[in-house]
Amino acid sequence: MAKKKQKRDPKVVERFLKKEGLTKVPKGKEVDHKVPLVDGGSDTVRNLQLLTEKQHAAKTSREATERAKKK
Repeated sequence: MAKKKQKRDPKVVERFLKKEGLTKVPKGKEVDHKVPLVDGGSDTVRNLQLLTEKQHAAKTSREATERAKKK
């Protein structure tokens, strides 16, 4: 049975951006969970980071590959 997809709380992202001194995600950047929710990561400010779109795509791909190897 597939895990239920967890959703990111927009308020957590808002708090993360405020902590970073930002009001919105900068162009070309994306907010990423350091430890993905699907892998047991928490939806907290401490588990968020800003990555470039390219970095985020590469990280997501690596994580998916590692997840598939564990199956």
